[in-house]
Amino acid sequence: MAKADFSPIADTTRRAEIVALLRRAILTGQLEPGQKLNELRISEQMRVSRAPLREAMRELVQEGILTSIPYAGTFVIGVTAKDIADAYSLNKVLDEFAIELTWPLRDQRFLDEVDRRHEAVKQATRDLDTTRQIETALQLHGLIYEWADNSVLLETWQRLTTRLQMYFALHQRARNEPVPSEGVHEEYVRLLKGDDMRAAQRHARAHIELDYEELLAYARSLEQRASEGGKADRAASTRNRQRGT
Repeated sequence: MAKADFSPIADTTRRAEIVALLRRAILTGQLEPGQKLNELRISEQMRVSRAPLREAMRELVQEGILTSIPYAGTFVIGVTAKDIADAYSLNKVLDEFAIELTWPLRDQRFLDEVDRRHEAVKQATRDLDTTRQIETALQLHGLIYEWADNSVLLETWQRLTTRLQMYFALHQRARNEPVPSEGVHEEYVRLLKGDDMRAAQRHARAHIELDYEELLAYARSLEQRASEGGKADRAASTRNRQRGT
């Protein structure tokens, strides 16, 4: 099981900083899918009390990155191949709809914002900052949802992004690369600023499907490893009971 090490936080009231550190640990794999959070160890390493740590954990539960199980504790959400398939299939449909709604509403402010967010992605890529690259990439993709003028669509996207953050991070670990190539969004941005809506929609779908099978295979390998680990634990428990008799 992965072990995350956390640096002390001087100001114990800074819940946002605790949230950011926990999120980074999850997205960089220091805390793995399905892993239980050790509140005592984390609070001691950050040098914060358990109260602000629990508040930060509750915030990440609401985001969907953590899950709280009564009488068991708080865990990083598990990731299965089906979870990924469900999220990506929904993402493709939502992107196509968001582009359609946004298309007639594009103006110079939209085009400038596309460029600004794209540059932020490229800067995070140049910095090899995995967490920031994922955040900025999702902000770039989220612009069409913000511009579409549909509150339900935007809320759905915001809920989906928490899952996509983890899946993007898993994808990078599967590729054993901190970030994708700097030019991965060039065509997406060019088409989003262009005149062919259908071409933009087709590329958005293709962009989502980029290396999708590779990510699924990695998720299946994690499931297999977890299954084998569970079998080993049960076998060890059986041997211990037998020795006890």
